[in-house]
Amino acid sequence: MRRIPPRRTSLGPLGLGSASIVLLGLLGGCVGTPTSGLERMENAFVAGEMAIDDPPVMIDTRGSVDLEVVSFGGSIRIEAVEGMEGTTIEPVRRSFHGHLRRDEAETALDEIGYRIELVAGELDREVIVITTSTENGEPHFQGVDFFIRTGRLETVDIDTRRGRVWIKNNRGSVDVSTTYGDVRVVTDHPMTDSITLVTKEASIDYRVGPGSTGFYDARSVGGRVYQRFTEARVTATSPENGPSVFVGDVGGGTNPVTLRTTYGDIRVSIVENPTDVGPIIVE
Repeated sequence: MRRIPPRRTSLGPLGLGSASIVLLGLLGGCVGTPTSGLERMENAFVAGEMAIDDPPVMIDTRGSVDLEVVSFGGSIRIEAVEGMEGTTIEPVRRSFHGHLRRDEAETALDEIGYRIELVAGELDREVIVITTSTENGEPHFQGVDFFIRTGRLETVDIDTRRGRVWIKNNRGSVDVSTTYGDVRVVTDHPMTDSITLVTKEASIDYRVGPGSTGFYDARSVGGRVYQRFTEARVTATSPENGPSVFVGDVGGGTNPVTLRTTYGDIRVSIVENPTDVGPIIVE
């Protein structure tokens, strides 16, 4: 096993960069991150966050991949990249105890762990199973982010906390539960399987391609529900429907599409080119 030093980053109170290096017994690879450089700087400057980039994990997956994640906290970004061989997972461990506890937060990074396994799934599919854990007594000040890329993404099942979940170009069902983080599922493929997206104090975006169906039940407490169905027929006769509730048959399907949030908006769309959006979705 090759020993490669991960990279820790932080910003001091005046925004001056600092770095410290430790050696961990991890599989080698080039350093990557699931979050943008600007976001990392903001987290460090505003919240006094300490973060460490672990070397990417390369998995020799072949064909269709299902994904299961159970995490005590953190953001997860998943993309299906057409023609890509294998799967790449880039982990980032984070501690955000605040500026006055930066040294403690740095030490706490070594108390975070995760396990990545490849197991056989149904038919010709493989399943990547990711679990995270921490030995720290304040897990609400920690998290593990993952940026996952694979060639053909089928079903996704994620249970995390205090983090956003973004999924792009999946082909199968999705079940996401998180808190205090936006949920985004955008795919050019028609969705005819069950979808469940749940978060708290954050928004939900569900944008899928022509041919998608579903019996929608979307509800926001303290927010609004917006619909844009240019590529599907809609039947919505429920007396519950209003600014914060949408219940209806879309595309003649019976597959459940259940969306829940509080103090955030829900946007649902069946349109041409649903993935043709930027980091902010307003329609």
